[in-house]
Amino acid sequence: MRIEHFSSTQFRNLQHDTVAFSSRVNLIVGRNGQGKTNVLEALQFFQFGRSFRTPRDNELIRFDAPFCRIEVCAQSARADRDTFAASIERGGAKRIKVNKQEAARYSEMVGRYPCVLFGPQDLALVSGYPAERRRFVDAIGSMTDQGYLRGLRDYRRVLKQRNAAFKARRTKEALGVWTEALIQKGCAVTRERLAVLEALRTALQPHVQTMHVPFGVELRYESELVDNRPDEVSFEEQFAAGLAAVELEEIRRGMTLVGPHRDDVKLLADGWDLRRFGSQGQRRLVAVLLRLAELSYLEQRLREPSVLLLDDLFSELDEKTAGELKQLLAGERQVFVTSPVPLVWEQAGRAQTFEISDGRISVE
Repeated sequence: MRIEHFSSTQFRNLQHDTVAFSSRVNLIVGRNGQGKTNVLEALQFFQFGRSFRTPRDNELIRFDAPFCRIEVCAQSARADRDTFAASIERGGAKRIKVNKQEAARYSEMVGRYPCVLFGPQDLALVSGYPAERRRFVDAIGSMTDQGYLRGLRDYRRVLKQRNAAFKARRTKEALGVWTEALIQKGCAVTRERLAVLEALRTALQPHVQTMHVPFGVELRYESELVDNRPDEVSFEEQFAAGLAAVELEEIRRGMTLVGPHRDDVKLLADGWDLRRFGSQGQRRLVAVLLRLAELSYLEQRLREPSVLLLDDLFSELDEKTAGELKQLLAGERQVFVTSPVPLVWEQAGRAQTFEISDGRISVE
């Protein structure tokens, strides 16, 4: 996919503009606070129909405005040209349209807007709570498979109903219905996650070698359904046994204590837990590697080049790593790079530099 042009109205601090982009490398340069990340936020919005910075849509609207609107015209490798538009009313509705047809659910857009965002927030993939890593795996699975997204939604719905049954002091028989559904839906989610994680491991290793990473990188799924499970025991049996073991504690606390909603993806460097023992440099490098693995996974399954959004990435990397990453990302993909200072991109055959000041984008 390539983004041909973009327009915005009252989106954060961005001025009312229509901007045409290069099909290769777009360098967006400006001092801090001028709106560089806002541009990437608007471009990435259609991947999931929401911002990567905030769950509150009202924050995307300019302070003194009643609404905001963004529009992106993009062309796929199949030569299809799509127009994505979103409007958000303050305290009101959010509408997303593709080619003037309203999308009622995100599932209608799965795979239609492939992009990968690299940014400072990625450090939370390594250093943050397990929920960050679960979201990472689930987002990748959902972008390529509507079945994955449906399975995840089904599990969350059953989990919510089971927790509500606990709080309502339902009988053991009534809880049993939701427990059976939880086991069925939860095992399906676990199997899907394991498949995605195995593919990510495969996609990761070539990047580890190309980037000359001086330590081994391992992704390990941690789950009550997987850990210490004998070969002859099914996921369903393991899940049921785990729930039985905490039954009294679940009743006391009124919540489900075992299941995919509590799993984690442990990241290891030479066998050591990066979250606990990794240096800041190691964590940052592994976060970049995870995004590279995501990029390879999406492009292989969607058979479509992804748009790359790099938010002030190179200021966080040493010169050698930055050079290797630029070389790795060189090619036919469209790239957007933000930087507070002019950035040299030697591999860019057709680079276009844009300057942003107080939300106004201009071509240098």
